[in-house]
Amino acid sequence: MLVERVLAEAGYEHYEVSNYALPHYRARHNSHYWDSTPYLGIGPAAHSYDGLSRQWNVSSVQRYIAGEEPEREQLTDEELYEEYLMTRLRTADGFTTDDFRARFGEKRTRKLLERATALCREGLLNESDGRLQIPPGRLLLSDRVIGSLFEL
Repeated sequence: MLVERVLAEAGYEHYEVSNYALPHYRARHNSHYWDSTPYLGIGPAAHSYDGLSRQWNVSSVQRYIAGEEPEREQLTDEELYEEYLMTRLRTADGFTTDDFRARFGEKRTRKLLERATALCREGLLNESDGRLQIPPGRLLLSDRVIGSLFEL
């Protein structure tokens, strides 16, 4: 792809599906979404995440000042699993199987690694030193890879 080649020649790294940056200049703000760091949103229309649920404030300033309660979404185990894969595999860094195992257990880790084996053979996923990641130049195929790892 032309964009990827031109940016790579200029020294940029493709560190997330829709982001390139010079080394050491990755967006710190967005990285919290990709690694599930909890965050607190303050003000109208602000969003918060605590690792298990999300909430968002009303967008109306008047209703926010009046104390209207935020809407909440409690994530299921399946949603947490899928979101973990979607956010981590959007990035060039991927994730460690140790982190995955700590969050989702041994049984799910074995199932994940079984599915990952075929993707590794196709060159769509790398497994090295306990880390799963989409190889350089393949991030734009992340939807296919991630969808293949979802439990049906």
